Amino acid sequence: MNKQQPRNIQASLVKLLLVICALLIMPHINNLQPMFIAVAFGLLAWRSLVLWRPKAMPHKYLLLPISVALALLVLKTFGMSLGRDASSSLLIILMGLKLLESRTSRDIQAVIYMCFFVLITPFLFDQRIEIAAYALIVFFMLLFALVINNTPGVSLKNTPLLRLSGMVLLQAIPLMLVFFILFPRMIGPLWAMPDDHSAVSGLTDSINPGQISNLALSDKIAFRVRFKGPAPKQKDLYWRGPVFWETDGKAWTLTPPRKDSFNRAKPIPFNTADYQYTLMMEPHQQFWLYALDLPSAAPKNTRLTHDHQLILRQKLSRNLSFDLTSSTQARLKNLSEQDKIRALALPTNTDPRVYTLAKQWLADSTSDTMVINKALQFYNDSFYYTLRPPSLGKNPVAEFLFESKRGFCGHFATSFATLMRAADIPSRLVGGYQGGIYNKLGNFYTVRQADAHVWVEVWLGKVGWVRVDPTAAIAPNRIEHSIDLSQQRFNSPIQFLLTPPEGINKWLQELSWVVHSINYYWQNAVLAYGPEKQLDFLSNFGIGDWGDMVIWLASLSGLILLVSMGILFYIQRQRHDPVQKAYLSLCKKLSKKVGERQQHETASDYFELVIQQYPALSNELLTLRTQYLNTRYGHTEAIDFIASAKKLKFNA
Repeated sequence: MNKQQPRNIQASLVKLLLVICALLIMPHINNLQPMFIAVAFGLLAWRSLVLWRPKAMPHKYLLLPISVALALLVLKTFGMSLGRDASSSLLIILMGLKLLESRTSRDIQAVIYMCFFVLITPFLFDQRIEIAAYALIVFFMLLFALVINNTPGVSLKNTPLLRLSGMVLLQAIPLMLVFFILFPRMIGPLWAMPDDHSAVSGLTDSINPGQISNLALSDKIAFRVRFKGPAPKQKDLYWRGPVFWETDGKAWTLTPPRKDSFNRAKPIPFNTADYQYTLMMEPHQQFWLYALDLPSAAPKNTRLTHDHQLILRQKLSRNLSFDLTSSTQARLKNLSEQDKIRALALPTNTDPRVYTLAKQWLADSTSDTMVINKALQFYNDSFYYTLRPPSLGKNPVAEFLFESKRGFCGHFATSFATLMRAADIPSRLVGGYQGGIYNKLGNFYTVRQADAHVWVEVWLGKVGWVRVDPTAAIAPNRIEHSIDLSQQRFNSPIQFLLTPPEGINKWLQELSWVVHSINYYWQNAVLAYGPEKQLDFLSNFGIGDWGDMVIWLASLSGLILLVSMGILFYIQRQRHDPVQKAYLSLCKKLSKKVGERQQHETASDYFELVIQQYPALSNELLTLRTQYLNTRYGHTEAIDFIASAKKLKFNA
């Protein structure tokens, strides 16, 4: 038995794979270390050189030490970690090495399979819809390369094979949807490997005077909100997050809530004026959830503290949506003796000028409300709102209040809360976001990191905790309008979205609405489809646990495969290629003269039988036979046989 020899590869197929491999590396330019990106592109450049100079193909004895050296480089960089960075870096290098050593069709097959694995790696870093669309295009190119590699003797300019690749892709979509909906979801991302230290975005567990200004120029999305009905006014869009009680004079720190704080939490009774909405959170690697101030109760998978923080059961590492209810008119009216001590505590090194100013207001006032108003007037008279305030030293509150008088919301809130405590008024800081950009097309608000904000809550006797935002006294535009990041420049005055855009800016805004709407629905329908949302959705169809999911998944997958195979067999039976169709039509014409062709008869035998009975047509019949055989088993164009078969006529 002869052993089949491996086929050589086409240069055009190698060129296609070089393009595909480059497209697979490009999404990692901002994700992986430049060194590994350069190595991967260098290997592709080497393989491109081989196309023009075949002698540049490295020998296997050279490739082996290169492969070992690159593997050791990855090992030295990442250690024994098998996380996403190490794995992705190693995969793009192995992909380049395998393509570099490829000499046969079998090698190309291995490269294509490896490319399918590399195609997944960008999703370990980003799951935006743009990445998904990009991956779909590359997937189709890989599918086409796979078909070409398994079809000997064809070129890339082959419309039928392109159509075949597209048909295979379309047939896979129903199966993909079934797996997406029914495949049991796990809690937490599969790529949470040992070296996956995702960056913390947004607010952290401490607040210092200048921290929020660092976020003010960030266009990154914190969360999106869709209201079920009318939304509050822009100035009422305060998104409550962590509550800060403790300060050392420089920073305010978040103390993790204890069991007692959860036990003392009291939900706010429902009121028809409450706001109901769905909040889609971006992963921020923290334990808290944001909500319109004040959240009435804790949604699923969260807990409510006595100061109305919403605490997640684990750090948010993936997109999640929450159905929430909030009351903007409610007041928290609980202040224990222990909380009062916490809300009045000041460090021993507090500047005496702070106490002097606060006691002066207190002496000139008949109520805590008057003290607050005097403090707000103090800010309004001589302070300036800026994103780039002067640096502060060891005593930032006093330096800000009596020297620089220039700052951002962090400066105003921390200093105001300190003054209130110095005046014996309990106070605390609330971190979160204020405002949001309304998307008219999608009917939702986008809250950016640039909308990060800090405000103060003070205790006013029987009224309870009251929100006081000193930033509103200095820069009311910050509360009533969002920062215009498109016009904002480093060290320049703050620009706000005061008037609707016109002309080309209006067109760009509408285009932005379209893009953000698509991303919103993508995140809500796809990225947020976790185990909780999956169970909620499938419960509508009577599917309640993993066992039911597996049964339905197996049943529907099998049904889809059977239907697909049935359609393919039906099409295959109904459709012949043009040559065979013309040949069968000719046989039908000849059968009227010499009888039907038997199953065992070859084309040559049948034509010989016809020639014996119609010798006058021997030349035409011999030509037809030759054309048919050359067309079926050679490389002759089919058009000649088809035309000749139609012209054949028998004399009466």
